[in-house]
Amino acid sequence: MSEYRPAFVARKGNPGFGWVVDVLWPDGETEVVKGFATEQQAAEWIGKHSEGWQGKTK
Repeated sequence: MSEYRPAFVARKGNPGFGWVVDVLWPDGETEVVKGFATEQQAAEWIGKHSEGWQGKTK
């Protein structure tokens, strides 16, 4: 059985909207987690919260 785990990537959002985390699912779907003021905050969210977040979606 293959694992159905997404990849997480921090990127600059639209101008004036800070940073977002793109969630890239193996089936090609994407989701966006918004609300980060800095790249560091987005990266910290990935490191601390992305695993727990996976169970709340899909």
